[in-house]
Amino acid sequence: MMEMMTVIVIISILSVMILSSVASLRGKAERARCVNNLEGLYAAGCAYLLDHESWPQVSTVDITTPDFAQAWMDAFKPYQIGVPNWTCETVQKSIGSPPFDPANPQIDYLPASFDARPSSPWRFPTQPWFIERADAHGDGNLLIFTNGQIHSVNELKGKK
Repeated sequence: MMEMMTVIVIISILSVMILSSVASLRGKAERARCVNNLEGLYAAGCAYLLDHESWPQVSTVDITTPDFAQAWMDAFKPYQIGVPNWTCETVQKSIGSPPFDPANPQIDYLPASFDARPSSPWRFPTQPWFIERADAHGDGNLLIFTNGQIHSVNELKGKK
């Protein structure tokens, strides 16, 4: 009887340890998907610049409207950037995982605004091209810069 209780306690302790490591791995996987999305957006931004010789001129009067999101989705659609590339799984979970609504699109990565001059997006190395909408991964919003490097806000502040 005592041996059975010992085995049950040991199994319980091991299962708690495994569950906590699984949650940590899930968080790292979600962050990796987010980084991958930013890299895809960066590649599409570079391709767009080569094709059009300027950054997409999308109005920033109200960045919360579906029109803003749709304009960016349309601009990058020829570069195989679809809804999944604009969506951070962690952000979506935090707002209750709403289903995608084509009539009311949302994007989780905010594009920077540049003028129509061909060199503008390349001139400012500390200006991010895309910013994750929320601190979804616990180390600050993720940003991707002119040179393709990705950093979190906390990394840039020296907190990590």
